[in-house]
Amino acid sequence: MPSDIRERAGSPEREFESLLVDLFRRARWRVREQSPADGSADLIADSGERKFIVELKRSPEGRRDRLVPLLSQAILQAQAAARQFSEPIIPVAVVASRRIPESVANDIKKFALRHAPDVGIGVIDSEGFRVFHGFGLERFNSERSAPSQLRLPLQNEFSSYLFSDLNQWMLKILIGASIPDSLLSVPHGQYRSGRQLAQAAGVSVMSASRLIRQLASEAFLDNRKDSLRLVRIEELMRRWRAANFGNAREIPARWIIPGGKDQLLSAVRSYRSSMDAKVSQAQRPRDDRPLQSAPRICLGLFAAAEQLGFKFVHGVASHLYLERLHSDALRQLGLSIESVAERPDVYIRVPENKEAVFRPVVRHEGVPVADILQVWLDVSNHPARGREQAEQIWKRLLAPSILKEHR
Repeated sequence: MPSDIRERAGSPEREFESLLVDLFRRARWRVREQSPADGSADLIADSGERKFIVELKRSPEGRRDRLVPLLSQAILQAQAAARQFSEPIIPVAVVASRRIPESVANDIKKFALRHAPDVGIGVIDSEGFRVFHGFGLERFNSERSAPSQLRLPLQNEFSSYLFSDLNQWMLKILIGASIPDSLLSVPHGQYRSGRQLAQAAGVSVMSASRLIRQLASEAFLDNRKDSLRLVRIEELMRRWRAANFGNAREIPARWIIPGGKDQLLSAVRSYRSSMDAKVSQAQRPRDDRPLQSAPRICLGLFAAAEQLGFKFVHGVASHLYLERLHSDALRQLGLSIESVAERPDVYIRVPENKEAVFRPVVRHEGVPVADILQVWLDVSNHPARGREQAEQIWKRLLAPSILKEHR
């Protein structure tokens, strides 16, 4: 039976709510999750110009006969919740399922336009497919992250399978041989076995061998070659991008003392330099870890793209990857996550795939910067023109480099 989004924390229903929260917060909206005890809708989202109250329903099947009744229920509950506010607020009804065909999404949209034109509508699934309509919500629309005939696992299935943290790091080694060191810091060489790959990556032989078996089982390795050579690279990249969706926590932060447009670069450079000063060159590991007790750090997303020479999108908040929230690190950077203003100065990202993010970091004028593959993965699903930024990176660098290398 279809179930309400609020029934079980940690369930697939909760994952869809988290997806919506992350989507809105990436657009720099303020989001408040409602308490299930008071019978109100699931979320309140404030864009600064408009306020939305969102009711989300999930079905285990993406069929029209399941989703339309749920949408009707969500519309009625969102409208009832909106009437409780004295200020103007827009009701939004969202339905979700593991996979929703485009034809079903179109039918849902037509139904809503005919019966509830004053309500914003959303349709989302686990493959990255998003259809929103009304009141500017179209900005969150996204095509499916993989071919429609391919059923993709949910995010938590990906993380424990082909795209685990260390697997992503090793994939960067296998893919990145043709990418300049200034854009991706990985060891270069030809690898004929899991043992050789493990030695280059600094991981266990078991981990490397497991990745090789996984790649081979899904036909991403050319077994006719005497070295580990990837094939079907475009399909692999689509799968990787889908697996990376929502793979980080974002925390808004503000400068304790504002200091101009280059403040983030200066703060990160100073942080990194002070960490470097505490260890000798011989003691410093190759994976860019400054100190065992200090969290690793690097610029991410659009700020990283700019430093790597791929600036395309303007006016987007800067992102800073931090291995973990650490009060001393925040204080040294001059950032605070307490009582953040409506418009944060910086978004701090705490990644789940820490090794894949920090081991390939590159240095640009003393500033650690996320590698170009990570930037492409991260911006691909970002609502602020992220797809356009990702397309620029793909056309200018990744397609000419990796497709030619692995043809």
